Parts: sequence; C-alpha cells; structure tokens
Amino acid sequence: MKKLLLIVSLITLIGFLAACGSESSGDDVVEIKYSLDQPASHIWVEATNKFAELVEEKTDGSVVVEVHDSASLGTQREALEGMKNGTMGGTVSLEPVSAWVEEIGIFGIPYLFENQDHLGEFLASEHGEELDQLMIEEGFRPLTYFMRAPRQISSNEKIESVEDLEGLNIRVPESPTAPPAFEAMGARVVTLPISEVYSALQQKVIDAQENPLTQIYSDKFYEVQDYITLSNHQFQAAYLLVSEDIYSKLTDEQKEAIQEAAEETQAFESELHKKELDEAIQGLEDAGVEITEVNTAEFAEKAAEAYTGYDDLMQEWIEKVNSIK
Repeated sequence: MKKLLLIVSLITLIGFLAACGSESSGDDVVEIKYSLDQPASHIWVEATNKFAELVEEKTDGSVVVEVHDSASLGTQREALEGMKNGTMGGTVSLEPVSAWVEEIGIFGIPYLFENQDHLGEFLASEHGEELDQLMIEEGFRPLTYFMRAPRQISSNEKIESVEDLEGLNIRVPESPTAPPAFEAMGARVVTLPISEVYSALQQKVIDAQENPLTQIYSDKFYEVQDYITLSNHQFQAAYLLVSEDIYSKLTDEQKEAIQEAAEETQAFESELHKKELDEAIQGLEDAGVEITEVNTAEFAEKAAEAYTGYDDLMQEWIEKVNSIK
C-alpha cells in the first residue's frame, strides 16, 4: 500500500513539474522595450504603438513591444546607449546615431538632398543599405524609416533672401554638419535642446530656429514667432531601430513577422505624416503666421561653401549622395 502511495505521489509530482514547465515555456516571451522622447500624441509614438500591436499579432504573442513615450526613460541618446548596454530594446532616432555611426552626419548637411524623392532613392540604394549595415554593426538594426517633413525656418523678422540670415542667431540641432552650413549662410549658430527652444525664442535669446512645419506647429513656436520661411533646407528620415542583440536571438519566423510589421508601420506612419502636415499648414495660417517662399537656390549655393570644410568621410558620402541624382 505504501509502495502504491509512493508511486501515485511520484506520478502527481511529475505531473506538477510538467505543468510548471509548460507554464514556463508559455512565459518564454521576448519583451522589447522602446523608449521615445516625443509626447504620446506625436506620430512617431502613434506609429511605434501600431508597430507593437502588429508585432504581437504577427508573432502570436511570442514577441511583445512595450512603448514608453515623453522621455520617461530618457532621451534618444540615452535610449541608444541603453541599446548598446542591453537595458533598452529600441527607439526612433536619426541625428544622435551619429555618435556611433559618423556617416549619419550626412543627413544634417543642408541642401545635400534636393527633395524627398532624392532622399527616398538614396535610402533604397546600395549606399542606403551600406548605412543600414554600419548601424547594425554598432548594435542598431533599422527595421524601417519614417519620412520627415522638410525643415523650414521660423523667425522674429521676415526672411526673404539668404542675406537676411546675416548675423541672425538661429538654433540648430547639435550635429557636426548643420552648424558650418548655417554659418556659411551668414547666421550665428546656437545649439540648444529642443525643450529649451520655445523659452529662448520668447525671451529673444535667439532670433530664429529651424524645424519641420509639423514641429513648429506642435511645439507652438508660432506663438512667439511671426514668420516662417520655406527654405526646404533639409530632407530627412528617422529610423525605427531595434537592438541587434535582441534581434539576432529571435527565430527566423519572428524576424520575418517583425519585418512585416515594420513595413506595415511605415505605411501607417506615412498616412499620419501627410495628415499632420496638412493640419500644421492650416493651423499656422489660422494663427496668422506669414509664410514666405524663397529662392532656395541662393541659400543652397551659400550652404555648399561649407562642404569643402567637412572631413574626408563626409566628402566621400557627399559624393555617394550626389551619385544618386
């Protein structure tokens, strides 16, 4: 009888352990934490949340993307550092990537890309693929990219020609390539975090700043700036990045599902982008901002004077971009 009870107990224990093992395997879910420094209403956050939905759906829940917005987990630079040291799974970024992949600096060169079609052709070219590989080697795998609206200038005084930039204090992002070109156009460059730009404009610490119309509108710079110049000086895209360390450990099926999700997310974000740009233009016009079209060729000619001052690596990539024209 005791022997029988022992056998029954052992069978029960084995069954319990098997059940526990089954629960553990069920819990074997890959979690990818995304950190974005834009507010929840930003289209990159909306798009990344859509990406999260698609990934969970296409992997049957075996991969879960967790999205944190509003810099609650840090800046883009800190997110990238986290991807390097294994504490972060992904982000959406461009300029900060140049701290590890210097070649990304080409996107900060004013008037290098003629228009959005030129940029798209470059990204799809062998040179765009080469950039992708350089990022992968640093631990940042680009899954897709989100197009940005072209960058424009907002100012306290009307800008109608490149001569009007002479002596103007303008805020530009901290990058190795944008400041020299603006200086060549005659401006005095100031670098500030985007969070400080509104107050700097309000207090007239700076005279102007440059950003896509969508950001000029969403950050309400029109409240402290009366003029916008359609300078179209930069065409850029931001990358949806995932940690290469995490990606490399996924199954082939999971990788395929994530790539499909990224492609669908790009189309989703593109529609959001078009809608947001239309709303921004209408909103700026309703706010009474004066929008001026200018001869961008004269701006481009002055900006190009800075190109010869860039290092050999940038010269090489300028040639690659120009070869796509």
